[in-house]
Amino acid sequence: MRRVPTNSFSADIRRILGAVAGGPGGDVAAFEAAFAHYVGVKHAFLVGSGTSALYFILRALRTLSGKTEVVMPAYTVPTLTLAISRAGLTTQLCEIDPATFNMDARRLADSITERTLAVMPVHMFGFPMDLAPIRREARKGRFFVVEDAAQAPGATLDGKRVGGFGDVGFFSLCKGKIISTFRGGVITTSDPDIARAIEREARRVKGPGPLFDLRVLVTLMLLAGAVRPAVYGTLFPLIGRLKSTTVHSDFEPSGATPLVARLGRVQLSAIDRQVAARVKNGTMLLSGLRGTAGIVIPKVVRGGLPSFNHLPVVIENRQAIEPLRARLLARGIDTARMYERPVHHIYDLGYRRSPDPFPTATFVAERLVVLPVHPLVSEADVMTMIDTIHTMV
Repeated sequence: MRRVPTNSFSADIRRILGAVAGGPGGDVAAFEAAFAHYVGVKHAFLVGSGTSALYFILRALRTLSGKTEVVMPAYTVPTLTLAISRAGLTTQLCEIDPATFNMDARRLADSITERTLAVMPVHMFGFPMDLAPIRREARKGRFFVVEDAAQAPGATLDGKRVGGFGDVGFFSLCKGKIISTFRGGVITTSDPDIARAIEREARRVKGPGPLFDLRVLVTLMLLAGAVRPAVYGTLFPLIGRLKSTTVHSDFEPSGATPLVARLGRVQLSAIDRQVAARVKNGTMLLSGLRGTAGIVIPKVVRGGLPSFNHLPVVIENRQAIEPLRARLLARGIDTARMYERPVHHIYDLGYRRSPDPFPTATFVAERLVVLPVHPLVSEADVMTMIDTIHTMV
């Protein structure tokens, strides 16, 4: 099988070292301008993480409204609720759509109250969700739409890139993302009042010191080679230590460094090729798995083009999950469970456990596996994933 054309490992290292030297990357302001242009908004702000981005957004929105509740999906990155709490706000959850794995806009009315400050739709795994129903509700309910595009740079709706549909949006540049600087997040908006409020909040927090930059460089150079399926299985014991498996009880908002900006700018210049390779692999996987008994794959909404941070697959038989993952790992293909419990099972948000208020979120969380589709995944790797799933579920 022919491999998807990609830059070589040595080219990855050259780009990283070029960013250290300044290269084409530039400073924080240059990256922010380039990212804003890419998304199609007027303002972008580089911060220390996606969670920090949400925290700064909510602190800013609080200065513009006296409301106190934020609605987010019951299945998503669970630590987002820590940013909500730290901003002095309350988390309200919304059920997810079993067809798309994104927030179910049909259930949004169950979660909105007169205290709703913002609703946060999430483009999970790089699959854009239809935002039109939420934007209509926002106009009626007078709340903000905070668009979580953390996993979705490059994804589009009706030809427009996500991250610019809401009043404000944010992206993650952390490990495992399409643009990965190991740590980092970006806030996007075209609203001048929101932009001014965010700048006041975000600029108060300094970035980490030089030891952070050294750690970033070492980690990125390791991952640049390790994500290749041909060597992944051998290096898995070392790579596994970089994966986060801890449920956090708090987080510290952070800023970013000029090195993160340079690394981000270098990767942003190559993002079209990155996303094209992911779309090719992801589309091939979707086609090969469509109609397979015993699994559920996400529906792509009309007018949507995913950027495929991963391909999520729900394995209906939970007993088949770990044998399937072990078989794929033996062939050099790493999978992940991501978030094995819904948000209301991880943090005490005041929801009862029985009957489960969000059964779809719980079902998906307990059965979802994500498959890699990054540019170093070959056509042969894709066929291996398809064949293995067909024979083991």
